[in-house]
Amino acid sequence: MLIPYNTDAPIYHWPFATLSTIIVNALIFFTTATLPKEHQEWVSEHLALVYGHWNPIQWLTSNYLHSDFWHVAGNMVVLWGIGIIVEGKIGWWRFLLLYNLIGIFQCGVEQTLMVLAEEGGSLGASAIIYGLTAIAMVWAPRNELNCVLIFFLRVITFDIPVATYAGISIGIELLLGIISAMTMGTFVAMTSHVLHLMGAATGFAVGTAMLKLKWVDCENWDLFSVLKDRHLMTREQLAEEALSSDEAKAKLASLQDQMRAKLREYLAAGETAAALALHRRGRKQFGANWQISEGEHIQLISGLRKAQQWDDAVLVMVEYLKTPQPRAPVVRLALAQILIEQLSRPKQALKVLARLDPQTLPPAQQGSLSRLHDRAQRAAEDDPFEVAAEDW
Repeated sequence: MLIPYNTDAPIYHWPFATLSTIIVNALIFFTTATLPKEHQEWVSEHLALVYGHWNPIQWLTSNYLHSDFWHVAGNMVVLWGIGIIVEGKIGWWRFLLLYNLIGIFQCGVEQTLMVLAEEGGSLGASAIIYGLTAIAMVWAPRNELNCVLIFFLRVITFDIPVATYAGISIGIELLLGIISAMTMGTFVAMTSHVLHLMGAATGFAVGTAMLKLKWVDCENWDLFSVLKDRHLMTREQLAEEALSSDEAKAKLASLQDQMRAKLREYLAAGETAAALALHRRGRKQFGANWQISEGEHIQLISGLRKAQQWDDAVLVMVEYLKTPQPRAPVVRLALAQILIEQLSRPKQALKVLARLDPQTLPPAQQGSLSRLHDRAQRAAEDDPFEVAAEDW
């Protein structure tokens, strides 16, 4: 018999529910075992899962009944080793809910399939244990289980990955189930092996669903992440992967739309400082993916000029000029004017004006260009120490 008793998996919740469930099962077994025979028969007839009937109460109660000492002892020792992994990730009340729902679902399917049977039944927590084993395999396949192997009165201790333990346990049941089916000549017989496999299938489905719905965090050590080698990725690689997902892209696009709508609201209300702060936040948060329309850019520039926030206005104007824009000549002339009149940087103004071709400008802008160039030239001659380093 292979018995798991400890694990190196992260335990975020002490297994109160696992221990309590073991105690409850043991108490129920010893209590029923001491009852008079006729009372034991009543328990078997009314609380075990009886075929040929459809009784939802039995879907719950049958999971807490066991046929003999070795039946309950075997289930409970395995429950401890597996339960500490499962409950360790989700806490006591979720574990209790999961434990009972697996049993109720499996028993409900079993009794429904056998509702026309004339005799037979089942009892015990084995299907639940196999379900929890499958869940542990999904959530922590690479973590180690400390196990005891009892083999011909010899006790051997060793460590084994959860996935290997689950594979051996479920694989043995699958093999024995096939052999039983071949021996009996049918593939629908409700042998104990089939019931165990039903529990394992239920657990695998539930564990996978909880993982995909993000009801449990396995920190990229779950079965599917391990198969994709995501458990070997750095935090930077995981962050890049998350940002490149369709879900993340949709969320970022939605957030950008909300921020742009708020930016337009600020501009319409004349709240230029708030609009600028939001624009800078967008550039910092989204980088090159953050874009505002030309009209919004012009509104922001106009608001900053009106508020005489010259340094901020220059930065936004330079940002506007970095890509081809229809009103670039007008913005370039306005930028040069600020550099000359407000910031005393005539040489930088000359570099800005040098990018304009007078032949492509209308007469009014040609006149402005000529006047600004002359003013910048005179001011530059008066201040020979200015360094015009920016390529605007």
